Amino acid sequence: MNAHESDRLRHMLLMVGFFEAQTKPEADVVIFQTCSVRDTASRKVFTHISQARKLPRKPTICVIGCLSALSEKIEGVDILLGTNQLEVLVEKLSGTKPDTRFGIENSIIIMHGCNNFCSYCIVPYARGREFSRDSDDIINEFMQVKNVGRVIYLLGQNVNSYKCPRTGTTFVELVDRICAIEGDFQLNFISSHPKDFSEELVDCIARNKKIERNIHLPIQSGNDRILKLMGRGYTAKEYLDKIMLLRKKVPNVRITTDVICGFPGESEEEFEDTKNLFKQVRFNAAFIFPYSERKGTRAATMEGRLSTKIKKERTTELVKLQRVLQS
Repeated sequence: MNAHESDRLRHMLLMVGFFEAQTKPEADVVIFQTCSVRDTASRKVFTHISQARKLPRKPTICVIGCLSALSEKIEGVDILLGTNQLEVLVEKLSGTKPDTRFGIENSIIIMHGCNNFCSYCIVPYARGREFSRDSDDIINEFMQVKNVGRVIYLLGQNVNSYKCPRTGTTFVELVDRICAIEGDFQLNFISSHPKDFSEELVDCIARNKKIERNIHLPIQSGNDRILKLMGRGYTAKEYLDKIMLLRKKVPNVRITTDVICGFPGESEEEFEDTKNLFKQVRFNAAFIFPYSERKGTRAATMEGRLSTKIKKERTTELVKLQRVLQS
């Protein structure tokens, strides 16, 4: 989603007369599109801002995105704007209202925000509550980008909970409608939440050959107690049942996932449950991270926080297991 928004911003700035600097010292404006899901990403931004302030042309420093939404002021920053404010930034820099149609390439944001409030996640606080775009607007936007042989991504923090505020069109109905459009394109969507990954959606994937057979479905943990502490809304068995159904109805499907190692209070036995789930599912790929504390989330106040050493050891162990299972 950040890559999509950065691309839109780049196109809008080009259309109002800016051009891309070939090197950092040439820049009159430096823009940081930020993410605050993991603490390390947030910390890196401040290092980059400090480096940008030393550039010879003394550029205008702009920070946008999730980190900005959580900060009232950042030292050394000239323009600080939160999420969904790309047009505001362009107007502030140029004095011109941008044409928001530009910058649409191979992905479409169909909804903003999230209502899940997983205990470890800052996104609902940074991007706000869930809001779906109008289905007709999405279809019109899709018609602009569908080209021969392209893969188009539908994007959202919880993409499969989409529901058109005007018509009530569900995510499955939207996908069916898009797949009925003529053209040689492939469709994909990220990110899905397991609790909203219904049999109806599985059937939709099965009947629409234009949907890529690559499904990303974050598990986060293989232990029910940890999943409950995370506020995920499903059990390990419910997750496994969805995987079995998906593989039954969609032959040759590739399944990828996200996992957090070392969540507060996670015991060695509970971590073993995650390893066992990996052995059962045999994911095609997995994005495995140590738990990263985010101030302002429920998990940040939980007891039983594990040492950095233990979190890194468990992350390394699971990465090694995944490599064996993939081989």
